Amino acid sequence: MTGSGRRGRRSASTRGGGIPPVGIIGPGRAGLGLALALERAGVRVLGVHGRRRKRVPARIVLSVGGAAPWLEDAGIVFLAVRDELLGACVRELHRSRSVRRGQVVLHLSGAVTAEVLAPLRAAGAAVGSIHPLMTVSADPAHAAAHLRGATFALEGDVRAVRLARAIARRLGGVPIVLTAAVKARYHAGAVFASNYVVALLATAEDLLVGAGIGRRAARAALIPLARASLDNVAAAGPARALTGPIARGDVGTVRRHRRELPADLAALYSVLGRATLRLARTAGLGPGRARALLSALGD
Repeated sequence: MTGSGRRGRRSASTRGGGIPPVGIIGPGRAGLGLALALERAGVRVLGVHGRRRKRVPARIVLSVGGAAPWLEDAGIVFLAVRDELLGACVRELHRSRSVRRGQVVLHLSGAVTAEVLAPLRAAGAAVGSIHPLMTVSADPAHAAAHLRGATFALEGDVRAVRLARAIARRLGGVPIVLTAAVKARYHAGAVFASNYVVALLATAEDLLVGAGIGRRAARAALIPLARASLDNVAAAGPARALTGPIARGDVGTVRRHRRELPADLAALYSVLGRATLRLARTAGLGPGRARALLSALGD
């Protein structure tokens, strides 16, 4: 324990700009990155709790096993565990009566709604979710730095969302409020913009290696290309940023690409090609060229 909840909340209101002391369950990438970011932002972090010992940043107190020793003093409890573990974590907190009336419990999942925390709401806590729309580095210092300027998607009870909004702003982020009904669609968008971009770059790298370029040289060549594409989207929007054979209506090149690719990559090329074709139509590609390209893509 770190003293009475009353003393902890009073000191945090001065140090954390009205944000009460926080504790985090889950010392993974997200939990440690959040803990370090909150500490740097002047919010009192009572500790991070996990199942086993591991190396954590010097400013973070790690506890392991059983119940977190800071639970009674925490005004906000973050659950920074994997989506599939959230239910079990909530059941354990409820069964042990570890969450008290007046606390706020927030989970970090982008896809799971606040309803997974319903047993803790029944115990008197306000519940919600706060999802940083940002890739999480394995280095807690980098993960913390990336949160500044990130968008934070919030959802849940009114009081929980109000505190989550204050936290997002304290971290230098941009809060947006979602309804539970749209969370899965929102998170799928995040996957397309992050995880699938990484997978596509890995595929592009393999293709260049298959063309006889060394892997390090292939990666060095592709990263500036990808960055320039992102810069163009930021500057002008997707339709005006689009370049390449589909944007030009180059049917022959599209056919050559598909002939050269193995079946699985040809299928992926076609799926992405049809999405690119829809974007090219909005940018002004004529209907005749669009029909020819659709045929070249295998539809």
